[in-house]
Amino acid sequence: MIRIVADSVSDIPQNLIDDLEIEVLPLTVNFEHKSYRDGVDLSAEEFFKLLGESPKLPTTSQVTPGEFLKVFEEITSRGDEVIAILMSSELSGTYNSAITAKNMLGNTAIDVIDSQGVTLGYGLLVIEGARMAKNGYTRKEIIDRITYMQEKIEYKFVVDTLENLYKGGRLNAAEAFMGKLLNIKPILTMKEGKLVPEEKVRGRKKAIKWLLDWIKSHQIDLSNQTIGVNHSNDEAYALELINAIHENFDVKEVILSKTGCVVGTHAGPGAVAIYFLNEYIDQ
Repeated sequence: MIRIVADSVSDIPQNLIDDLEIEVLPLTVNFEHKSYRDGVDLSAEEFFKLLGESPKLPTTSQVTPGEFLKVFEEITSRGDEVIAILMSSELSGTYNSAITAKNMLGNTAIDVIDSQGVTLGYGLLVIEGARMAKNGYTRKEIIDRITYMQEKIEYKFVVDTLENLYKGGRLNAAEAFMGKLLNIKPILTMKEGKLVPEEKVRGRKKAIKWLLDWIKSHQIDLSNQTIGVNHSNDEAYALELINAIHENFDVKEVILSKTGCVVGTHAGPGAVAIYFLNEYIDQ
């Protein structure tokens, strides 16, 4: 049997984690006076409440080699195989921790994949891998599919508030003030495992329109896809985006989730994102 291992930054809905038996290892969020395991000691709702009350942004800590070692040993001792699909190595040492654990065990039944992504976008790779494992695909077939998806997946993040970017040192006070004044909504994407700015729009409605226009202008075929949409404590905005997607495109499946504590630290409240494969409509 093949077991899929992920970290909590994948932001996969709990029902899918349970149904597909995905092993999720939590990162840690550190407020000034207390640390919490992402999604274990602190829910997303509790996190955003604490975040709103905290004058400083919390810090985050990676999954340790020892934590991976324990899980890898438990799985392989039963004779099962491991495919660990983890958040971008450009943004966390979690992937390297897993590589260290694998090397310590020296077990050929363990594969570790750098998703080069974050949050539910990377979570789609995990979900696909877990579904394939449950349906009896081989390790090679699963890894080939994940590699293909990793190269094709698009990440589009709409940041609602610039406050966290300012607190985190990514914007100065003047930029944050002007952004708030003009109702600027930055749109970010992933390139080579890093978050990069793609566009700036004014207002939430224009942000959704920009996303729809981007998909249309690039002639993306969503008809046979599972796409992901998630949000930072603003389900109504995420549902607005999902409704707009259904009105404009024929989509096979939409997975909706909340961002966890780690992603919420950087995205701030009110953010939404959409993830899909960049596959073109046949001409």
